[in-house]
Amino acid sequence: MLKPLSIGKLQLKCNIFIAPLAGYTNLPTRLVYREQGAGIAYAEMVSAQGLHYNFNKSVTLIDSGENDSPLGIQLFGSSRETIVRAFEVIKNEKFDVVDINCGCSVKKIINSGSGASLLKTPDEVYKIIKGLKELTDKPVTLKIRSGWDHNSINYKDMYYAAESAGAALITLHPRTKTMLFDGKADWSHITELKKISTIPVIGNGDIFTADDAVAMFNQTQCDGIMLARGVMENPFLVEEIIARLENRLYIPRTLKNRLYSATLHCKALIDYTGDEVKAMVEFRKFFKGYAKGGKGITHLRQAVNQTVSYSQFVSLIAQYLEYSEKEEVEKE
Repeated sequence: MLKPLSIGKLQLKCNIFIAPLAGYTNLPTRLVYREQGAGIAYAEMVSAQGLHYNFNKSVTLIDSGENDSPLGIQLFGSSRETIVRAFEVIKNEKFDVVDINCGCSVKKIINSGSGASLLKTPDEVYKIIKGLKELTDKPVTLKIRSGWDHNSINYKDMYYAAESAGAALITLHPRTKTMLFDGKADWSHITELKKISTIPVIGNGDIFTADDAVAMFNQTQCDGIMLARGVMENPFLVEEIIARLENRLYIPRTLKNRLYSATLHCKALIDYTGDEVKAMVEFRKFFKGYAKGGKGITHLRQAVNQTVSYSQFVSLIAQYLEYSEKEEVEKE
């Protein structure tokens, strides 16, 4: 299950992928997952139109740095012309893989003809991949859903279009566009895709625990897994999964260790943005994943959500841990 994987000429040390997550997979956050052993991490998805009309703002979404490799970038756009034109302006940036988003179901992106809208036009996807292959020798990959709705399940058509155009890998989230994130992902679609595919198939969808990861591999025979909402909810999911796949005993981190790790992540985000207030506000969504399982932890989260000071953030955690330790002593 856990193994090295090749994407074209690119060699990954393992087959655990971190998905491109808007608002989440910035540089400091990718490094959190890399330190736990992720084989590849993707930057936040980038608008092809944005790269053309507002380059300076959009290109920051794929900022990279030391130890941030292998790095995938993901573009979304409505046509070959739009995506190829955007890629031309970033082709010399530091990244290792370029992925095309054919799965995002956010209304704004759908209305632009991008994301999951491309599920309706496999021929256009073929042209997009062909166009990118003419510009780069880096692997070009595709992330899709099963289809637009239950009456138009066409993941196999999307695969054939991508593979014939030269795609090096395909990731399938087996829900339809209309499902959004409702219901259960139909992993049988990954199984069926794996049976016909000549390129690596990455399974995505409903992987929230190490047990889920094992089940995904066993049920689908996929070549790798891509983690998304699971790592948003549990920042230590990567290390849990790898331990399970290596048949090692995993000892869950203590709450004290989780909270200490949160301070490191937050400080890295401040250093990255150069704006303490902005970073503190942004970190609130990450903190939920770190601050779980302790008595009174909800009050700590509420307090953290009110602060824009890193020193106060650290102080709140110290006060909480001191309170928790006193509670434990009194129990004894």
